[in-house]
Amino acid sequence: MTQKFIPTLLALSISGVMLSGCSSMFKSDTEVVPEDRVLTNSQPSWVTAPPQRANVAYGVGSMEVYGSPDQALKRASDFARADLVSRLKVTISGTNSSSINEYSLNGETRLQKNISQVVSSKIPTVTLDEVVIEETFVDDKYAYALAKLDRAAAAARLSQQIVATETELRSMASTEISGETKLARLQQQLPAMRVFAQRDQLAEQYAFIDTSRIGPSLPNDLIAYRQDILASLKELQVNLVLLDDGAKIMRGGLAEAFTAQGLRLGNNSNTDLTFEVSATLDSQKSSGNVYVFANARVNLRDTDGKILSSFAKKARGVSGLQQNALNKASEKLAQLLSDELAATLTERLQ
Repeated sequence: MTQKFIPTLLALSISGVMLSGCSSMFKSDTEVVPEDRVLTNSQPSWVTAPPQRANVAYGVGSMEVYGSPDQALKRASDFARADLVSRLKVTISGTNSSSINEYSLNGETRLQKNISQVVSSKIPTVTLDEVVIEETFVDDKYAYALAKLDRAAAAARLSQQIVATETELRSMASTEISGETKLARLQQQLPAMRVFAQRDQLAEQYAFIDTSRIGPSLPNDLIAYRQDILASLKELQVNLVLLDDGAKIMRGGLAEAFTAQGLRLGNNSNTDLTFEVSATLDSQKSSGNVYVFANARVNLRDTDGKILSSFAKKARGVSGLQQNALNKASEKLAQLLSDELAATLTERLQ
């Protein structure tokens, strides 16, 4: 009887050793995975169906595991954040974007628009600090991550930041503007445009994540303040000094284009800014069209004659008629000069 049990006990002992070895092998695999990461062959439900909760947004990302689960999870987390943002964007369809400024001036000139665009391009992107990676999961092929955004918390923080920018703007508006020239006075006002741009971006983000999809409107007193600053741009007078024959040939087209863009042309005695322009012109005919190429060199000076900016620009005009091609090249060059003026006012004078 005892002899019958010996092989059985021996087999059980061997099986126990084998199972112990397998257990040790799986343990070494999980040691490369942090404790807060799940490693299993059974996928959690959120991998294919993100949770649905009020005031909470989710996103799911995945990445194939080639070697390091850590690297795969990092990429999966990035994809999860991107997926969260993508899902929010889908729900925006059919709503009005707060990026359309309800307080913009009717008939806003190109220079005014350029000022707003240049300032906005310099504002750092607002980040959503409330986005967190709530869960992760790794199997033998893929790493998964679940990103979560508490929309109510994010909206509350953005609302506080919007109020802070409005407080700063009211402080700027109450500051007395001094200066003997229009340009000097404008220099004191333009920094507020940066704060307006910051508020615009915060309001956009608020509308993006809040369930109402509506950003806070700019108060009427600040609408008036912004309009006053932009209106000051219309008061600037610009003088065109054409230094050579090439520039003089473009006189009519440049003057017309400058006026169309909202710039007021004056004479030497009452101008706030002076454009000194020299240009070389080249024309070519091809397939029945005339191509006019203008290579211009420009100095932008203030009232005291100080050079604020010096730059070179190229413009091209195409038409079946020589004069029309020249006018189009002049118009394009004037647009480039207006763009440079906007950059100078917003970047170099503050």
